[in-house]
Amino acid sequence: MKQLSAQDFEVLISDKKVKLLDVREQHEFAQGHIKGAQLVPSTNFWEEFESLGIKKSDKIALYCYTGSRSDFIARELEQAGYKNVFNLEMGIVEWLESGKPTVKK
Repeated sequence: MKQLSAQDFEVLISDKKVKLLDVREQHEFAQGHIKGAQLVPSTNFWEEFESLGIKKSDKIALYCYTGSRSDFIARELEQAGYKNVFNLEMGIVEWLESGKPTVKK
């Protein structure tokens, strides 16, 4: 798993093949999320994740509020055999502090 700065994360997710997952809860997601993100809450991550059909070779970009929940999930994904897992270091807090946009829809 690779920890990425907001700048590097933005470059990564500009590739539309990358699976962008927000592992926060619904109420957090509704307040603002990175455009193109799919909500997969950490509280029932595997149940939701398995329905997405993501391959072990796919690039997966994860984030949460501060980066800790997504870091935990990223490590679990690696243990499950997913090879290309990336975490937004310091989460959406870092994203916003870097002046990056979010959407509410």
